[in-house]
Amino acid sequence: MLRRGDIGLGRLALQPHGRSRGSKTRAPTFEMSSAKLLTEDGRALEIALGTGLAPEILPQLTLRGRELEGNGSDRAKVGAFLQRLDRVLGERVELVLKRLESEKSLTFEDLRWNGGAYEHVGARTEGKPGKDAIWMESPQPDTGGLPRALQRQNGSIVFQVKERDVRAAATLATLLRRNSPTLQQSLSSVARETDIQQPQIRVTGHSPLEEDVARLIAKIGFNLLALEQGAEFCRHTRFDVLRSAVRTGSPELLMSEWRETEGLLLMLRRIFAQRHWMMLAPMPNPATQGHGLAFGCSFYGGVSRIVLLTEDLPAQNFDFHVFYAVDYQTHSVARYDLRQIVQMMQQPMQGDNTVVSS
Repeated sequence: MLRRGDIGLGRLALQPHGRSRGSKTRAPTFEMSSAKLLTEDGRALEIALGTGLAPEILPQLTLRGRELEGNGSDRAKVGAFLQRLDRVLGERVELVLKRLESEKSLTFEDLRWNGGAYEHVGARTEGKPGKDAIWMESPQPDTGGLPRALQRQNGSIVFQVKERDVRAAATLATLLRRNSPTLQQSLSSVARETDIQQPQIRVTGHSPLEEDVARLIAKIGFNLLALEQGAEFCRHTRFDVLRSAVRTGSPELLMSEWRETEGLLLMLRRIFAQRHWMMLAPMPNPATQGHGLAFGCSFYGGVSRIVLLTEDLPAQNFDFHVFYAVDYQTHSVARYDLRQIVQMMQQPMQGDNTVVSS
């Protein structure tokens, strides 16, 4: 969830690093199927997004007519990419395609250098990709369908050719091999677009389903309830429905956006600017003369959501509001009761930052 959708983009934009894990601490990442930087002359270049949404143009070679156009933000990485291509485009080349009907199933197409060009010599469906395999993709519409070779952040080499056609890939591989010495010598003209002011960026990826977001948020809310009231309280049979919804998705949880333009939501946004906030709030239930319980939250200043945890709390006198704020830059957590929130509303710039856990 932290690497996809609006929450993932917010994390990438606002959080400079993850939780401290010693030598394994790293910057946040975002899972995307495609990220493009649109230039003023209408070209769409493959990029990776770093923290702060800073774009890095990936090393790439695009075939425009009969000419190869090179791009990349980092000249050293472009040079390493060209050297890698020179090694990968040897006497034999392995192309890997993900089958459209199943992302987990692969097809392998083999090319062989023969008489100054690559030819297709066979296909198979068994085995694992080699370290120098070339992954096949179809070009995105915003690239104009032009053939392209590029290297992703994870080091994989990718060919983008129309309809993932093997013959088109063989033609691109042949052209790249024939021009390898020239490309190596003209590195200074290959690496460019290093500093584009206010770039237009287009990102596509798989966003989490709303029902999965609801399950995640309900789980966080239920955990906070256990922290507040104890594990035994949360084992009550009246929470069986909630547990089933979180674990299996059935029954479906009730979640909605909180769109209030004034009142409590507006004040929470002001008080907890640049922090996550979460709220457990009881709500009267006329049918039982007791209370239900709602959990509200907002992560990275994004959409405010509310999930109904239960319509019938096991304790009839359960009547409190509790708030948590998480500083995602210092990785600290603070707890507030309703009295403190009211005081902070009256003095919104003087919030209590007491750390209770980290």
